[in-house]
Amino acid sequence: MNCLTQRQLIAYMEDRLSPVNKRNVEGHLNHCTHCQHQLEHWIDGLHQTEETMWEDSLSANMDQKIIQMLSPHPVRVLNPATPSHQPPTWKQRSITIMKKMTLAAAALTVVVSGGMLVSPTFASYVHAAFTNSPIAKADPVAPVSNSLLEKLADKGISQAAKNGFAQSVDVSATDQGLTFTVHEVVADPLRISIAASLKDKNGKPTDGFLSQMIRRDKKEQVITIKDKQGNVLKPVESSANEDTRRPNEDWHNVMYTDTGTMSLNRELRSYFADISEIPDELIVEFNIKQLGDIKGNWKLSVPVDMKKAKAATKTHEINKTYTTPQGLKLDVKQMTFAPSGMEMVVDRSNTDNQRKEYSYELVNEKGTVVAAWDSDAVTRKASKQSNVIPYLKWDHTRSTENGTRDFHYFQPIDESQSLTFKLGSVYTEETAKLNAKLDTNRLEKKEVITAKDQGDQFTFKKYQKDPNAVVDFEGYDGHHRVNDDGTTTKLEGYDLAFEATLSPDTAAMGPYQYWTITDETGKKYEDIDYLINKTEYKNDRAIFEGTIFLKNLTTLPKQLIITTEKRMVEHKNVEWEVPINAGK
Repeated sequence: MNCLTQRQLIAYMEDRLSPVNKRNVEGHLNHCTHCQHQLEHWIDGLHQTEETMWEDSLSANMDQKIIQMLSPHPVRVLNPATPSHQPPTWKQRSITIMKKMTLAAAALTVVVSGGMLVSPTFASYVHAAFTNSPIAKADPVAPVSNSLLEKLADKGISQAAKNGFAQSVDVSATDQGLTFTVHEVVADPLRISIAASLKDKNGKPTDGFLSQMIRRDKKEQVITIKDKQGNVLKPVESSANEDTRRPNEDWHNVMYTDTGTMSLNRELRSYFADISEIPDELIVEFNIKQLGDIKGNWKLSVPVDMKKAKAATKTHEINKTYTTPQGLKLDVKQMTFAPSGMEMVVDRSNTDNQRKEYSYELVNEKGTVVAAWDSDAVTRKASKQSNVIPYLKWDHTRSTENGTRDFHYFQPIDESQSLTFKLGSVYTEETAKLNAKLDTNRLEKKEVITAKDQGDQFTFKKYQKDPNAVVDFEGYDGHHRVNDDGTTTKLEGYDLAFEATLSPDTAAMGPYQYWTITDETGKKYEDIDYLINKTEYKNDRAIFEGTIFLKNLTTLPKQLIITTEKRMVEHKNVEWEVPINAGK
């Protein structure tokens, strides 16, 4: 293990680490004399600061100096169980310095009783110190009496707003007669939601700006998240396609035309390896250069206070492991209860290199399923997902040394319930032998060609456009690409319609993900779009209908040959369950 950073040591001294990280830090300190000395050096510096500050105790800004001297948590960190043995020197010294801080906090009562307490900030701090409620050094966030997000957002954000976690900001930028305003923010360690609006010079809401402001095909970064020092936050683990990633696509947005208000939502968890690393303050910057056809400059900064939400967020360690008969090893790591939702962290690894996925339920003591997760690859009608937070546009995974760490997000769950983790299905990658030889002459005659493999049935025919189909833009007469400027370019190619009816043991995942298409000469066609217009799940069988569009195919070969060597199989009702939350 690498030596601890100053940031980790300070977080440990201020009791801001999760239980598992606290144990890791203490385990490291027990064996690392270098880090012990670093901690003692930090304590010595803090002790000297304490003595120096009290020498100036009667100065005009005494209240601020005392507050800055003390730990943000002067009482709570002094309540651990008394150890049955003498702690190591580094720990004894840390306890000693924290006791001195408590004496300093107790001395404030003398100041209070002497009638010298005149600062509201000072009064709030003293109240927090003796009620075990940490308080920020910054001014408190303004309460929101008529929350927009409580009315507009999803269940979790709405509940967080109702419970007092909405922050009123009301910052604006005006240019070209248009005023962009951010009204309100709800944020916790899992995600952030912002309520905003755009109004013209007459104060009338404008509802057509949203797509232009954060269109996914734009190259400009419109929204940036920074820490208080101005450092731009970046995901801990960048995706493989980071270079082609559109800069604003992680923000989900909804426009409410009746109120002229929009909400912007995204996850925050991907920025931090551990929740304890989330800073107390964030800044969300908007830098908008164009709204519709109007160019201008709408730039503003939105302060986001995370302290209250962090204090209300609790992590429960689980660390229960099971290896399924299919060779999938699951380690249910932890669950975190936050104001806007709940996070489950599960590590998975395989005994082989084949793809494996899974589903599970969270069941309370009454046998009620309060949440469920299923692979995102499963078609919606077959999906077992329940109570999940929609629209979080993160991949939900990170690489680990031995496999993958999955992050699953659910709407708020009552922490007082006893919960059990019940494994559902396991999906495994198995051998397939589809070999569909499609005579293009027969296809052109509108014949239907059928192929089967292990209970899966596939039919193929030449695609014919439905004359009554609704199209997205005027003049549609085939496949088009939408350009950055809103214009379209027609694409040349060949359309092939297909239907897939899968066997009951084949997972309800698109089989086309494994298809390879060649012609009779062995030429491989890779520039392909699969367009799915129907998915059903009946009698334990998944049905897919759609088209295969082979781009830039101008001359038909004699044959189009569709093959696959793999398919996903569902193993249902894998029996493993484990208690994960004892409730209250």
